[in-house]
Amino acid sequence: MQLEHIALFNKIAKTKSISKVAQVSHLSQPALSLQMRRLEDEVGQKLFERSNKGIELTPAGEILQKYAEQFNRIYENFMEDIDRLQSSEGPFRIAAFPDVANYAIPCTLFAANRAFPNHVFYLSSMSNEEVVQGVLSGQVDTGFILGQRNEPDLFCKPAFCDKECLVAHYDYACGNIKKMVDIKNYPLLLLHEQQQENHPLQEYLRAYGMQLNDFNISCRVDSTESAKSAVLAKQGLAFLPYMSIKKELYQKQIKIVELEEIPIDYCVYVITRNLSAQRGSNEKKQEIIRYIINTVSNSIC
Repeated sequence: MQLEHIALFNKIAKTKSISKVAQVSHLSQPALSLQMRRLEDEVGQKLFERSNKGIELTPAGEILQKYAEQFNRIYENFMEDIDRLQSSEGPFRIAAFPDVANYAIPCTLFAANRAFPNHVFYLSSMSNEEVVQGVLSGQVDTGFILGQRNEPDLFCKPAFCDKECLVAHYDYACGNIKKMVDIKNYPLLLLHEQQQENHPLQEYLRAYGMQLNDFNISCRVDSTESAKSAVLAKQGLAFLPYMSIKKELYQKQIKIVELEEIPIDYCVYVITRNLSAQRGSNEKKQEIIRYIINTVSNSIC
């Protein structure tokens, strides 16, 4: 199975068009179609169907697309490492779940870059589980996850804590909300990650004898930015980490709806492989890991 074929398939899955991918990839459409048929032969199943809407993935195609992103990331990391073989200092990779990658860790990365200017630092946004697996496999040097993990080969330490805040548009009429139960009378925007059983919001609700199904969930979105856009359009309320709304609070676009219950803690942990699992890694990389672990609480944005 050729990585080039997987990369082309991934582009087709995203654009839902063979012709568009053929054009940007400088291939003829018949040649690209032939490569996709060969890929289907290797997989042993059809990967997509043509329809009036364009290309539609089959169940097998959906599975391949999920892994294609990982294949591409591994291949890119491999090529970066090969390109830097001539240098005494290699790349240093940090991965974090999306909110932390977008709003907190960039400043830590810049601080590390100033302390170790001969290294090139890469920051990737991944799901919690992808961060853990990336660190355990050695593809990621340091990761940031939501919640604690206890894998034997994983070093896990509290990095910093944030608050999950109930927010609304600055002019949104929600003065009647005093307690969590009052939110049931308003549309609530929900992030996909907040549906996970171990998410702080879920644990918080269970402590008060409630669950997400008790609320008027008007929309489920896949990113904090999408939720903020909906809040700014006065489409409802949302629970968002404080780190993600500081700018909008300062500009008085968004407000925090204060609840009488205790705040929802949003604890982030820094992870890396245990020293016993890092045999063979260079001393400089271990020095960077120690620097990040010791300074992250004071260097986040």
